[in-house]
Amino acid sequence: MPKIAVVTDSTADLPANVYEENSIRVVPLHVRFGDETYREGVDLSSEEFYSKLASHKVMPRTSQPAPHEFEAVYRQLMDESDSIISIHMSSKLSGTYQSANIAADAIGTENIHVIDSNSVSAGTGLLALEAVRLSKLDTTVQEIVDKIEAIKTRLRLFFTVDTFEYMVKNGRIGKGTAFLGALLSIRPILAIANGEVEPIEKLRGSRDRALMRLAEVVADSMPKGRPLRGAVVHAVEPERGKAVKQALEELLPVEDLLTCSLGAGIGSHSGPGTIGVVLYPVPVG
Repeated sequence: MPKIAVVTDSTADLPANVYEENSIRVVPLHVRFGDETYREGVDLSSEEFYSKLASHKVMPRTSQPAPHEFEAVYRQLMDESDSIISIHMSSKLSGTYQSANIAADAIGTENIHVIDSNSVSAGTGLLALEAVRLSKLDTTVQEIVDKIEAIKTRLRLFFTVDTFEYMVKNGRIGKGTAFLGALLSIRPILAIANGEVEPIEKLRGSRDRALMRLAEVVADSMPKGRPLRGAVVHAVEPERGKAVKQALEELLPVEDLLTCSLGAGIGSHSGPGTIGVVLYPVPVG
């Protein structure tokens, strides 16, 4: 059986023990607060990031890993493995996928397969985890790549933010929209669709009402009767994340549902209080 290494980037937001137990190599993004630069998940944990976010007046800036950082990881893994599958956040939202491709081209081998997840956060991470599962079967690397490409078309990611502030500052929505939303106590439900942020619903009312509606929207998007895998992702909101997870487990036949912390790479754009859900049907065969 060929040895296949799996790589992702730090925006994949899986728990550290999941990366370790599944030997998933993580290439960190860079986070800059003023003159200070950190590697996400290496020099800066998600908890430390949100603490800095609360105390700094200047918005953080994130940047993708440089091609040479991917190249160093790929060259090391090629010495240890037959092939590499490298899965990264949507190319429409970050240059990370492009950096990984530049690195793979520089090495000049057909044994590095770079995949655009068309998703973010645990949407990317769960595809990497699925690649690890598939690599343990009697499956070729091309068959794994094809299956990941198929799974990502059925993967759904929905989320809600606690405030429009960070999406405004990062250019995701206009100031007028944010002002009106805050004035009317509108709680948006958003999705990642075709690799981009897309509004789904606008709700008025409490935060908890929006979260329960989030669970319902996710449930309605899933095929009936199929076992599911996924994750609930929260930005320093563990109790609300737990409530959404419980609601999903009551609504759906969830086989495996991780709890993940939203890191700096995505959290700098959505802000603290963000809650997201990623689900996909368990692959058949």
